[in-house]
Amino acid sequence: MKTVIIVISTYNGARQIERQLDSIFAQIGVDVRVLVRDDCSKDNTVEVVQKYAQRHPNNRIEIIKGENVGYAKSFWLGLSMCNDADYYAFADQDDVWKPNKLIKCIDAMQNENNVPQLAYCKMQRSDIKLNRLDEQVEILKPEQLTKKLTLIKTYNYGAATVINKSAKELVCRVWPEVDDLPHDMWIGTLCFWFGKVYYVDEELYYWIRYDTSVTGEGTKGTAIQYRLKKTLQKKSYPNISTAMLEFYSDILKPSDQAFLKKASDYKKVFKDKMSLLFDPDFKRLTFAGTVALKLGILLNWY
Repeated sequence: MKTVIIVISTYNGARQIERQLDSIFAQIGVDVRVLVRDDCSKDNTVEVVQKYAQRHPNNRIEIIKGENVGYAKSFWLGLSMCNDADYYAFADQDDVWKPNKLIKCIDAMQNENNVPQLAYCKMQRSDIKLNRLDEQVEILKPEQLTKKLTLIKTYNYGAATVINKSAKELVCRVWPEVDDLPHDMWIGTLCFWFGKVYYVDEELYYWIRYDTSVTGEGTKGTAIQYRLKKTLQKKSYPNISTAMLEFYSDILKPSDQAFLKKASDYKKVFKDKMSLLFDPDFKRLTFAGTVALKLGILLNWY
Protein backbone atom coordinates (compact mmCIF):
# COMPACT_ATOMS: atom_id res chain seq x y z
CA MET A 1 0.00 0.00 0.00
CA LYS A 2 1.38 3.40 -1.01
CA THR A 3 2.14 5.93 1.72
CA VAL A 4 0.86 9.49 1.40
CA ILE A 5 1.68 12.43 3.66
CA ILE A 6 -0.94 15.17 3.60
CA VAL A 7 0.30 18.64 4.47
CA ILE A 8 -2.21 20.96 6.14
CA SER A 9 -1.39 24.59 6.88
CA THR A 10 -3.76 25.72 9.62
CA TYR A 11 -4.70 29.20 10.75
CA ASN A 12 -7.64 29.79 13.09
CA GLY A 13 -9.27 26.60 11.86
CA ALA A 14 -10.45 25.12 15.14
CA ARG A 15 -14.10 24.96 14.08
CA GLN A 16 -13.57 23.09 10.81
CA ILE A 17 -10.39 21.02 11.10
CA GLU A 18 -11.87 17.89 12.71
CA ARG A 19 -14.32 17.22 9.89
CA GLN A 20 -11.51 17.55 7.38
CA LEU A 21 -9.27 15.18 9.35
CA ASP A 22 -12.09 12.64 9.49
CA SER A 23 -12.37 12.69 5.70
CA ILE A 24 -8.60 12.40 5.23
CA PHE A 25 -8.28 9.37 7.48
CA ALA A 26 -11.24 7.78 5.69
CA GLN A 27 -9.23 7.55 2.45
CA ILE A 28 -9.26 4.10 0.87
CA GLY A 29 -6.38 2.17 -0.68
CA VAL A 30 -3.56 4.25 0.80
CA ASP A 31 -1.56 4.54 4.02
CA VAL A 32 -2.27 8.10 5.17
CA ARG A 33 -0.18 10.31 7.43
CA VAL A 34 -0.77 13.98 8.20
CA LEU A 35 1.61 16.83 8.90
CA VAL A 36 -0.08 19.92 10.32
CA ARG A 37 1.92 23.14 10.26
CA ASP A 38 0.08 25.79 12.24
CA ASP A 39 0.76 29.30 10.95
CA CYS A 40 0.57 30.93 14.41
CA SER A 41 -3.19 30.62 14.92
CA LYS A 42 -4.84 32.96 17.39
CA ASP A 43 -7.49 30.42 18.35
CA ASN A 44 -7.12 26.91 19.78
CA THR A 45 -6.48 25.10 16.48
CA VAL A 46 -3.35 23.37 17.77
CA GLU A 47 -5.13 22.13 20.89
CA VAL A 48 -8.03 20.81 18.80
CA VAL A 49 -5.65 18.84 16.57
CA GLN A 50 -3.71 17.53 19.57
CA LYS A 51 -6.90 16.27 21.22
CA TYR A 52 -7.99 14.72 17.92
CA ALA A 53 -4.68 12.86 17.72
CA GLN A 54 -5.10 11.62 21.29
CA ARG A 55 -8.60 10.31 20.54
CA HIS A 56 -7.35 8.57 17.39
CA PRO A 57 -3.95 7.10 18.38
CA ASN A 58 -3.79 4.94 15.25
CA ASN A 59 -3.93 8.02 13.01
CA ARG A 60 -0.44 9.36 12.53
CA ILE A 61 -0.48 13.13 12.93
CA GLU A 62 2.59 15.35 13.29
CA ILE A 63 1.95 18.88 14.57
CA ILE A 64 4.38 21.75 14.03
CA LYS A 65 3.77 25.16 15.57
CA GLY A 66 5.39 27.75 13.34
CA GLU A 67 5.77 31.48 12.91
CA ASN A 68 3.24 33.35 10.80
CA VAL A 69 4.56 33.34 7.24
CA GLY A 70 1.30 33.25 5.27
CA TYR A 71 -0.55 30.21 3.99
CA ALA A 72 1.51 29.69 0.81
CA LYS A 73 4.95 29.59 2.38
CA SER A 74 3.49 27.66 5.31
CA PHE A 75 2.40 24.88 2.96
CA TRP A 76 5.86 24.82 1.38
CA LEU A 77 7.57 24.70 4.78
CA GLY A 78 5.28 21.87 5.79
CA LEU A 79 6.18 19.94 2.65
CA SER A 80 9.89 20.50 3.23
CA MET A 81 9.55 19.09 6.77
CA CYS A 82 7.85 15.87 5.66
CA ASN A 83 9.45 12.49 6.18
CA ASP A 84 9.88 9.99 3.38
CA ALA A 85 6.73 8.81 1.59
CA ASP A 86 5.61 7.62 -1.83
CA TYR A 87 3.34 10.61 -2.43
CA TYR A 88 2.48 13.98 -0.93
CA ALA A 89 -0.77 15.94 -0.99
CA PHE A 90 -2.14 19.22 0.34
CA ALA A 91 -5.34 19.87 2.24
CA ASP A 92 -7.13 23.03 3.24
CA GLN A 93 -8.23 22.97 6.86
CA ASP A 94 -11.90 23.48 6.07
CA ASP A 95 -12.72 21.16 3.16
CA VAL A 96 -14.07 17.60 3.05
CA TRP A 97 -12.55 14.87 0.89
CA LYS A 98 -14.34 12.00 -0.80
CA PRO A 99 -12.92 8.60 0.22
CA ASN A 100 -11.32 7.83 -3.15
CA LYS A 101 -9.65 11.21 -3.69
CA LEU A 102 -6.06 10.14 -3.12
CA ILE A 103 -6.16 6.74 -4.80
CA LYS A 104 -7.79 8.18 -7.92
CA CYS A 105 -5.03 10.76 -8.29
CA ILE A 106 -2.29 8.24 -7.57
CA ASP A 107 -3.69 5.79 -10.11
CA ALA A 108 -3.58 8.54 -12.75
CA MET A 109 0.20 8.79 -12.47
CA GLN A 110 2.69 6.46 -14.09
CA ASN A 111 5.11 4.23 -12.22
CA GLU A 112 8.15 6.41 -12.90
CA ASN A 113 9.65 7.28 -9.55
CA ASN A 114 12.54 9.27 -11.01
CA VAL A 115 10.24 11.63 -12.96
CA PRO A 116 8.49 14.50 -11.14
CA GLN A 117 4.76 13.82 -11.44
CA LEU A 118 1.66 15.72 -10.42
CA ALA A 119 -1.99 14.73 -10.58
CA TYR A 120 -4.89 17.05 -9.89
CA CYS A 121 -8.65 16.65 -9.82
CA LYS A 122 -11.86 18.65 -9.94
CA MET A 123 -13.67 19.88 -6.86
CA GLN A 124 -17.29 20.46 -5.97
CA ARG A 125 -17.78 24.02 -4.79
CA SER A 126 -20.13 23.64 -1.83
CA ASP A 127 -21.69 25.33 1.15
CA ILE A 128 -20.99 24.29 4.72
CA LYS A 129 -23.59 21.48 4.50
CA LEU A 130 -21.91 20.11 1.35
CA ASN A 131 -24.72 21.31 -0.90
CA ARG A 132 -23.55 22.01 -4.43
CA LEU A 133 -23.35 25.71 -5.29
CA ASP A 134 -24.62 26.97 -8.63
CA GLU A 135 -21.34 28.51 -9.77
CA GLN A 136 -18.53 25.99 -10.08
CA VAL A 137 -14.82 26.33 -10.81
CA GLU A 138 -13.42 26.02 -14.31
CA ILE A 139 -10.41 23.69 -14.30
CA LEU A 140 -7.80 23.76 -17.05
CA LYS A 141 -6.72 20.42 -18.48
CA PRO A 142 -3.05 19.67 -19.27
CA GLU A 143 -3.62 19.93 -23.03
CA GLN A 144 -4.74 23.55 -22.53
CA LEU A 145 -1.50 24.51 -20.79
CA THR A 146 1.76 25.95 -22.06
CA LYS A 147 4.93 26.67 -20.15
CA LYS A 148 4.36 30.40 -20.48
CA LEU A 149 0.78 30.14 -19.25
CA THR A 150 1.79 28.27 -16.09
CA LEU A 151 3.98 31.24 -15.16
CA ILE A 152 0.88 33.43 -14.85
CA LYS A 153 -1.97 31.00 -14.19
CA THR A 154 -2.56 28.45 -11.45
CA TYR A 155 -4.11 25.37 -13.04
CA ASN A 156 -3.86 23.01 -10.07
CA TYR A 157 -5.59 24.03 -6.87
CA GLY A 158 -3.49 23.00 -3.90
CA ALA A 159 -6.18 20.83 -2.32
CA ALA A 160 -6.62 19.06 -5.66
CA THR A 161 -2.92 18.23 -6.02
CA VAL A 162 -0.96 15.04 -5.38
CA ILE A 163 2.76 14.78 -6.21
CA ASN A 164 5.32 11.99 -6.11
CA LYS A 165 8.61 11.94 -4.22
CA SER A 166 10.64 13.20 -7.17
CA ALA A 167 8.33 16.21 -7.52
CA LYS A 168 8.64 16.92 -3.81
CA GLU A 169 12.43 17.05 -4.11
CA LEU A 170 12.12 19.36 -7.12
CA VAL A 171 9.75 21.75 -5.36
CA CYS A 172 11.71 21.83 -2.11
CA ARG A 173 14.88 23.17 -3.70
CA VAL A 174 13.75 26.68 -2.82
CA TRP A 175 10.81 28.87 -1.87
CA PRO A 176 10.96 32.10 -3.92
CA GLU A 177 10.40 35.20 -1.81
CA VAL A 178 7.96 36.64 -4.35
CA ASP A 179 4.94 38.65 -3.25
CA ASP A 180 1.56 36.91 -3.57
CA LEU A 181 3.02 33.64 -4.89
CA PRO A 182 0.60 30.75 -4.22
CA HIS A 183 2.21 27.45 -3.28
CA ASP A 184 0.09 25.57 -5.80
CA MET A 185 1.24 27.84 -8.63
CA TRP A 186 4.90 27.22 -7.75
CA ILE A 187 4.36 23.46 -7.52
CA GLY A 188 2.27 23.31 -10.68
CA THR A 189 4.72 25.36 -12.73
CA LEU A 190 7.73 23.27 -11.75
CA CYS A 191 5.97 19.97 -12.41
CA PHE A 192 4.67 21.11 -15.80
CA TRP A 193 8.07 22.45 -16.89
CA PHE A 194 10.23 19.61 -15.60
CA GLY A 195 7.96 16.61 -15.12
CA LYS A 196 4.60 15.15 -16.07
CA VAL A 197 1.11 16.36 -15.20
CA TYR A 198 -2.10 14.31 -15.10
CA TYR A 199 -5.72 15.32 -14.70
CA VAL A 200 -8.55 13.38 -13.05
CA ASP A 201 -11.84 14.60 -14.49
CA GLU A 202 -13.85 13.85 -11.34
CA GLU A 203 -15.03 15.96 -8.41
CA LEU A 204 -13.14 14.28 -5.59
CA TYR A 205 -13.57 16.74 -2.76
CA TYR A 206 -15.91 19.41 -1.44
CA TRP A 207 -14.36 22.85 -1.71
CA ILE A 208 -16.37 24.58 1.00
CA ARG A 209 -16.87 28.33 0.94
CA TYR A 210 -16.94 29.92 4.38
CA ASP A 211 -16.87 33.60 5.26
CA THR A 212 -13.38 32.98 6.63
CA SER A 213 -11.95 31.05 3.65
CA VAL A 214 -8.36 32.12 2.88
CA THR A 215 -7.89 30.68 -0.60
CA GLY A 216 -9.45 32.40 -3.62
CA GLU A 217 -12.90 31.86 -5.04
CA GLY A 218 -11.77 30.58 -8.42
CA THR A 219 -14.93 31.29 -10.43
CA LYS A 220 -14.67 33.38 -13.57
CA GLY A 221 -16.37 36.49 -12.19
CA THR A 222 -14.47 36.59 -8.92
CA ALA A 223 -11.19 35.84 -10.70
CA ILE A 224 -11.62 38.91 -12.92
CA GLN A 225 -12.48 41.05 -9.88
CA TYR A 226 -9.44 39.74 -8.03
CA ARG A 227 -7.10 40.41 -10.95
CA LEU A 228 -8.46 43.93 -11.43
CA LYS A 229 -7.96 44.63 -7.73
CA LYS A 230 -4.38 43.40 -7.86
CA THR A 231 -3.66 45.49 -10.95
CA LEU A 232 -4.95 48.62 -9.25
CA GLN A 233 -2.69 47.76 -6.30
CA LYS A 234 0.27 47.76 -8.72
CA LYS A 235 0.55 43.97 -8.49
CA SER A 236 -0.02 42.16 -11.77
CA TYR A 237 1.25 38.57 -11.39
CA PRO A 238 3.99 37.02 -9.23
CA ASN A 239 7.18 36.87 -11.30
CA ILE A 240 9.06 33.64 -10.59
CA SER A 241 11.42 33.82 -13.57
CA THR A 242 14.47 34.92 -11.55
CA ALA A 243 14.07 32.08 -9.06
CA MET A 244 13.71 29.52 -11.83
CA LEU A 245 16.87 30.80 -13.52
CA GLU A 246 18.84 30.81 -10.29
CA PHE A 247 17.81 27.46 -8.85
CA TYR A 248 16.79 25.35 -11.87
CA SER A 249 19.26 26.40 -14.58
CA ASP A 250 20.78 22.92 -14.54
CA ILE A 251 17.58 21.42 -15.99
CA LEU A 252 16.31 24.31 -18.12
CA LYS A 253 16.35 24.12 -21.90
CA PRO A 254 18.28 26.96 -23.62
CA SER A 255 15.11 28.34 -25.22
CA ASP A 256 13.35 28.38 -21.85
CA GLN A 257 16.34 30.07 -20.24
CA ALA A 258 16.19 32.79 -22.90
CA PHE A 259 12.52 33.53 -22.21
CA LEU A 260 12.95 33.51 -18.44
CA LYS A 261 15.92 35.88 -18.82
CA LYS A 262 13.66 38.34 -20.64
CA ALA A 263 10.98 38.03 -17.97
CA SER A 264 13.60 38.53 -15.27
CA ASP A 265 15.35 41.53 -16.88
CA TYR A 266 12.50 43.36 -18.60
CA LYS A 267 12.40 46.18 -16.04
CA LYS A 268 15.92 47.27 -16.95
CA VAL A 269 16.22 46.07 -20.57
CA PHE A 270 13.85 47.91 -22.90
CA LYS A 271 14.01 45.37 -25.73
CA ASP A 272 13.07 42.59 -23.29
CA LYS A 273 10.04 44.59 -22.17
CA MET A 274 8.97 45.07 -25.78
CA SER A 275 9.48 41.37 -26.44
CA LEU A 276 7.19 40.40 -23.57
CA LEU A 277 4.58 42.99 -24.51
CA PHE A 278 4.32 41.77 -28.10
CA ASP A 279 4.84 38.06 -27.47
CA PRO A 280 1.54 36.54 -28.74
CA ASP A 281 2.10 33.38 -26.70
CA PHE A 282 2.61 35.17 -23.38
CA LYS A 283 -1.01 35.78 -22.53
CA ARG A 284 -3.85 34.78 -20.25
CA LEU A 285 -6.93 32.89 -21.36
CA THR A 286 -9.20 35.93 -21.14
CA PHE A 287 -8.91 39.37 -22.69
CA ALA A 288 -9.16 41.05 -19.28
CA GLY A 289 -6.44 38.82 -17.87
CA THR A 290 -4.13 39.50 -20.79
CA VAL A 291 -4.70 43.25 -20.47
CA ALA A 292 -3.80 43.06 -16.76
CA LEU A 293 -0.65 41.10 -17.58
CA LYS A 294 0.52 43.43 -20.36
CA LEU A 295 -0.29 46.49 -18.25
CA GLY A 296 1.73 45.00 -15.42
CA ILE A 297 4.70 44.54 -17.76
CA LEU A 298 4.35 48.04 -19.19
CA LEU A 299 4.32 49.62 -15.73
CA ASN A 300 6.93 47.27 -14.19
CA TRP A 301 4.38 45.67 -11.88
CA TYR A 302 4.90 42.09 -13.09
